[in-house]
Amino acid sequence: MPAINDIDESVSATSAVLFRFLDTLACQQSARTADSLAATDMTLSQLRMLFVLHRENEAVSVNTLADAVGLSLAAAGRGADRLVGLELVDRREDQEDRRVKRLSLTDKGRALLDEQFTQHADDLTDVVATLPEDLRNTFRNTLSDVLTHLSPEKVTS
Repeated sequence: MPAINDIDESVSATSAVLFRFLDTLACQQSARTADSLAATDMTLSQLRMLFVLHRENEAVSVNTLADAVGLSLAAAGRGADRLVGLELVDRREDQEDRRVKRLSLTDKGRALLDEQFTQHADDLTDVVATLPEDLRNTFRNTLSDVLTHLSPEKVTS
């Protein structure tokens, strides 16, 4: 069994390489992503709200959304009003409690996010395509193993 110092060094070294890798990807994509998102004329909080609604994949209350993005109920309500005005989010009364408003993505909101996700996927494909085939295969297998360890239900190989 390795000594605790060996484990700490391994964790630190792996974390450092992972950080450099993610930072490199982010730098390569940052200008394109920033330009694309700036064109939406939304605040970062409003964009985060869209991502939460996409992740939840069901209507959520304004209160739940506020908690998820770390905003006050009033700020989340204002952000939701803006997103509703842009026709990216739909707001409806809860069927069981009319005082509660439920938010969900509209088709337009889903299309906007799908466009962003497609752009990121295309950018990643461009990066991976620059790698030699043997390195791509090793990288894919290693990432698959890591994902299986972290979250087996999400691995699609």
